[in-house]
Amino acid sequence: MPSEMYSNDSEAPGASSYYQVAPKPQQMYGVVLSLPDDFAEEIAARREKLNPRAPHRIFPHITLRAPFTADDPKSLPTVLEDVALRYLPVQVAARGLGAFVGSTNNVIYTKVERSPRLVRLHEAIVEALPNVRNVYSHATAHQFENWIPHITIVDGISEERLREMQNDLAEYVPEAEWEAREIVLVRSESDDLGSLRWTSTRAFRIPA
Repeated sequence: MPSEMYSNDSEAPGASSYYQVAPKPQQMYGVVLSLPDDFAEEIAARREKLNPRAPHRIFPHITLRAPFTADDPKSLPTVLEDVALRYLPVQVAARGLGAFVGSTNNVIYTKVERSPRLVRLHEAIVEALPNVRNVYSHATAHQFENWIPHITIVDGISEERLREMQNDLAEYVPEAEWEAREIVLVRSESDDLGSLRWTSTRAFRIPA
């Protein structure tokens, strides 16, 4: 049986005219740490300068849980609120640049210190969502002991362009330290052109 849905669009009794209804794509979610406003603005400006044509898919952030789908998204706030209360606040330190070099996607990013408390926050979020499904097949291989916290500056570039940008950034040393008191649940949205964007749906914050 085909997976598409069909609907009768005629009000006449016994009508046999049908049209095809495309299934809606399943909503995707992720969990991130936001940055202090001034540091987020600095990273966003650097992104724009390096690659002004790049789509602004999401605000500057640190990914704690890679994109996933969930059968019961209404349960996510309760789970994440509990994690926030148990594992926040956490000190975050970002300094310097790094790069991921791969055959299909090269990335320049700001390094984030892999402190024990930040790692435990990441682990707690992954462990608290055992029944969700990864969007990307490689996500499992980059969790727990293989998780590298970072802030993406530019991605989706060729290796040649990566080297050029690294030369351009030779004197740029991003640096910030802050106390993170909230985690943010983000979800995917598609614009009229079909481009994917991520927006904040809810922040889970502990009192100051």
